[in-house]
Amino acid sequence: MRAVPGRVASLLADIWRTERHRLWIMALGVVAVVVLLSVLGTGRLEIWEILSTVALGALVLAVSRDHRTAGGVVVSLLVLSLVGTLAGPRWSPTPVHTDLAPTTTDTAIGGDVDTPAVGTYEVEMTTVEITQADGETRPAVLRRPKGVAGATRAVVFMHGAGTHTAWGFAEQAESIASTGVTTLVPSKPMDDYSTTSRDYVSMAADYAKSVDWLREQDYIDPDQVGVYAESEGDFPGVVLAAQDQRIAFLVLASAPVVLLRQQASYAAVNYLENVGVPSALLSVIPRVLGSKEIPGGGFDYVDFDARSYEERISVPILMLYGTGDSSMPIVQGPETVRDAIAANGNTALTVRYYNHANHGLKLGNSTDGDLAPGVARDLSRWIDGLPVTATAKPQVAGATPVQDFSATTPGATRWYASGDLMVLAILSGFLLLIAAGLVWLLGQAPRLIGRRGLHLPDPVGRWTGALALSVTASWVLYLAYIVAVARLAISYESNPWLSYGGWAVAQLAALGTLVLLVKLVSRAWNVRGHERHGRDEGGRWLTVPSGAVLALALAGTVVLLVDLSYWGLFPVLF
Repeated sequence: MRAVPGRVASLLADIWRTERHRLWIMALGVVAVVVLLSVLGTGRLEIWEILSTVALGALVLAVSRDHRTAGGVVVSLLVLSLVGTLAGPRWSPTPVHTDLAPTTTDTAIGGDVDTPAVGTYEVEMTTVEITQADGETRPAVLRRPKGVAGATRAVVFMHGAGTHTAWGFAEQAESIASTGVTTLVPSKPMDDYSTTSRDYVSMAADYAKSVDWLREQDYIDPDQVGVYAESEGDFPGVVLAAQDQRIAFLVLASAPVVLLRQQASYAAVNYLENVGVPSALLSVIPRVLGSKEIPGGGFDYVDFDARSYEERISVPILMLYGTGDSSMPIVQGPETVRDAIAANGNTALTVRYYNHANHGLKLGNSTDGDLAPGVARDLSRWIDGLPVTATAKPQVAGATPVQDFSATTPGATRWYASGDLMVLAILSGFLLLIAAGLVWLLGQAPRLIGRRGLHLPDPVGRWTGALALSVTASWVLYLAYIVAVARLAISYESNPWLSYGGWAVAQLAALGTLVLLVKLVSRAWNVRGHERHGRDEGGRWLTVPSGAVLALALAGTVVLLVDLSYWGLFPVLF
């Protein structure tokens, strides 16, 4: 290594002195490549990265004449790093700029109106059956305040992704009912809801049946029925509020608002940053979520855009968030709703942020337990005090929300890493290794009758087997690391030894595979020359079957190493 700087200087001086005309030709070639890449739409940054890597690789080869293996490893590493950098979208956060911010830390709902406190009325709870749009009936839990004179307001609850039974929202529904408002928690419509397929418009139609049922009851004011939509329930909630002009109000709790693809990208990055992981791992997120097609198909709902429905909403909206909720764009969401409803002349938006509350508006990491202080009080008063509370000051209050970057749609993945090809690209490498193993195994059949079986010259044979095991081990370590980090993320834990140490171990395994690959190719080339003058008297150094084993093993390893580079395991140079 000490001799490298001197060799570089000497090499450049010799080239300039003796090969000046070739340098001009090379320079013209570089200009031609730059022009071609520009015409093809390649960005300036990518062009610079390509040229820099090629130049660095050429320089390494030139100064490593006496150390071809080391030079080959460095150049191969540079190539894999460049592939990993340019082959797919990278994580590129966009800062959030907003004028929507709390004017006070007190979340209490304002307005010159008296409203009952939580617990004022006893609550009667019964189970009723609601007929859905398809004619089937599903249970719903009805809570009515006892002793209220006349018809009451009512709220229909809409489930997020984490709940589905009529027994959900117990604390919210009980608190609201105890202030004189009837609540109905229907079972979640599941006919149009699965992991791969969700129809929010159809779900809104099913929830509309619960709204209609309440309006038919003589103890309900039919013009004062509103909706409480939590998390993913935001989507059918805004659809229903836009389609049914009789909806009186809308509460959005921990609502994503943005496309679920954008929300998932935002949440994944936040979770990984909370765990503490190498920055290279963040580029895995856009390369998964940037795919327009998910392996196996489905998931079209991740691009459901509620903007056109939000722009038609004319009723008051209350949005509730916890500042400890790292899965939701808690600044961008309310800002998006504010701008959307303004298109309809609606300014009746109230936003509340609860200090350290999580996605379920509760304290700590669990969605069990009591609501954060102030949630039940503010929610109940806002509903009870309408229409006065719809525009009461302050409209934005509570703890200061933090959103470091915008929830945006990741850059699109290229065709070879989208949909089923995303998985096939990985499987193809292992299939090539399996094919190599099968050919070798079949080649041993002659040994059963005492004849010589398929043979690879030493050490090529041993190294080929070691190469297959090494690249497989690299993938096992990488996948095990991803699973371990995911577990840390969903449990809100961090472990630097695992998140950084595990990454280093997987990288070292992949680097070891690369070294072995370069050595094997070099040795195979050398053995080829020696075998021509050996026992075969100028014959082939490999038979067709043994050559197939070597070729399949090398091809499979190269494919799997390129896959690892795509998924961020090799160092990113730029």
